[in-house]
Amino acid sequence: MRDIKPIIDMNDYSLYWFLATLIFGIFIGYKLYKKFYKIGKKSCKIDCEKYYFVQFSNIDWSKPKEAAYLATRYGEVLAKDRRRKELFEQMRKRLDSYKYKKDSDKVDTETLNYYNLYKKVCDESI
Repeated sequence: MRDIKPIIDMNDYSLYWFLATLIFGIFIGYKLYKKFYKIGKKSCKIDCEKYYFVQFSNIDWSKPKEAAYLATRYGEVLAKDRRRKELFEQMRKRLDSYKYKKDSDKVDTETLNYYNLYKKVCDESI
């Protein structure tokens, strides 16, 4: 008759190998994500500013309330240096009178002059 041999105790390290591989994979994934994010952000910085400038330049002033909101939103994104920030604040003060009324009047020429001046300054700096 054959005797059954007892089971041999073996150390099982598979859980440790799995955790080490998982942590290493997360670390490598994080590093790759960070690198591609930095590359994408760098290339988007110029393209996004151009995109916002084009959107800012193409505002339709026939609807003054919507135009005032759009000019404020895009103008704020474009205000990066001191000169543009000052011009934007002057333009924003003028645009605020059109934003909060139910029916806004037609945009006056002085406000459009501030808008055109700000647009010219933004175009020179981009």
